Amino acid sequence: GGADSVVVPAPYGKAEILDERYETILKTLRYPFQHISPTLPMPSGGITQGMVEKAIKEAGTDILIGSGGGIHSHPDGPTSGAKAFRQAIDAVMQGISVKEYAKEHKELGVALGVWGTGKTALIE
Repeated sequence: GGADSVVVPAPYGKAEILDERYETILKTLRYPFQHISPTLPMPSGGITQGMVEKAIKEAGTDILIGSGGGIHSHPDGPTSGAKAFRQAIDAVMQGISVKEYAKEHKELGVALGVWGTGKTALIE
């Protein structure tokens, strides 16, 4: 029993959540509790390709990454946005920085050119 996944506001996205609170949520979702299975966290809220390194570093590889705008707002279209996410994930899984990997992968390079690797900037 339990939930398969839970959307977790990521502090490096557009959510205003303390890092400590984020870490507590991640731990709580994975904690074994009687008959309830651990839950897969889904960091979300303004997540872009440049944040994949941080997401995996902080939450591990057993996660879902929630992204809408990072895919659909890619200048070359949503297919390129999805490819850029896959490229970012591949880079991290191979131990290569997304900035380095972007030099040889067009879609990721374009995404980093638009959003960079920092926290999502909110438009006031």
